[in-house]
Amino acid sequence: MPDMETIEALRRANRELAEFKYALDEAAIVAITDRAGIIQYVNDKFCEISRYAREELLGQDHRILNSGYHPREFMHNLWRTIGRGNVWRGEIRNRTKDGGLYWVDTTIVPLLDDRKLPRQYLAIRTDITERKRVETLLRQKETMAQLGQMAAVIAHEVKNPLAGISGAIQVIAKRLPAASQEVQVLNEIRSRVTGLNDSLSSLLAFARPKVPHLRPVSTREIIVKPAMVISNDPKYADVELELEGPDLTVIADPDLLGQALLNLVINAVQAVEGKGTVIVRVGQDSRDVTIAVHDRGPGLPNAGDIFQPFFTTKINGTGLGLAVVKQTAEAHGGTVEARSANGEGTVVTLRLPRPVAGAGGR
Repeated sequence: MPDMETIEALRRANRELAEFKYALDEAAIVAITDRAGIIQYVNDKFCEISRYAREELLGQDHRILNSGYHPREFMHNLWRTIGRGNVWRGEIRNRTKDGGLYWVDTTIVPLLDDRKLPRQYLAIRTDITERKRVETLLRQKETMAQLGQMAAVIAHEVKNPLAGISGAIQVIAKRLPAASQEVQVLNEIRSRVTGLNDSLSSLLAFARPKVPHLRPVSTREIIVKPAMVISNDPKYADVELELEGPDLTVIADPDLLGQALLNLVINAVQAVEGKGTVIVRVGQDSRDVTIAVHDRGPGLPNAGDIFQPFFTTKINGTGLGLAVVKQTAEAHGGTVEARSANGEGTVVTLRLPRPVAGAGGR
């Protein structure tokens, strides 16, 4: 039977272990799995960041959090390392239950049995999502500075001559019979020049974004511009634009935000191939005013990528229209997100902060 000194030593050791566990749980995201990777324990911080309830995680493996970002070899290397009893360290991007993404700085420690083989794995993680976001912004800022310099050169060296070429073609076409084949060729050339000029304008808008002049504005005022364009353009005659939801107030630059919404509406019209219904729906939640554009087109294969610069699904697209929309939303302190599914079309939602009482423009 153990003596009192031994009992007291055990109590002290248990108390210290409990204190260490408490400190670890307060400071880090912790999980324990068996040797097959089945989750046996998660702390509150793990549940908080993943947005899963504890009972949804226990008995699962970490593939439940897989964001699809890391290549297969990355995960193979992780398992090879810990399977040999070595500690693995690295950064992992995971997906929450509701589809959000987060980054964690991860250390996985194999807990070994008497044969020096892993019996469990202890994973200790730190949330580095904000750090990764700032790193991305810094890289983008550097890229944008370089792109801005290039865009200035393009504006001077290319756009001005294009305007001259377009004007010269127009003058020549007027001197020829309207029905001649030469006029048709000239009109096609002028159309291509106009398309190139539009692409350059998109590049300039992206590389040197305008500073928004913010003021209280109604969502109805923002929606007027795209609604007028669609209703007055003959090629959109078979499109019905439905406006839903209340007229709310946001702090915005109506011209910039109206142009961003026009880009979304035109994309939606093109998705339904110029025939059908496009819905613009205004709403709000506890934090944001939302303006959602919903089409019933075929959907997008990679809805999460469409706001990346130069990503396009169009043959003649520049891939900058939606990047400018994202840029505009962020300049207003908001975000833009897309949700797409086969047979259900695509919903692109602008989220803008709800005005604070007494807020004004600048």
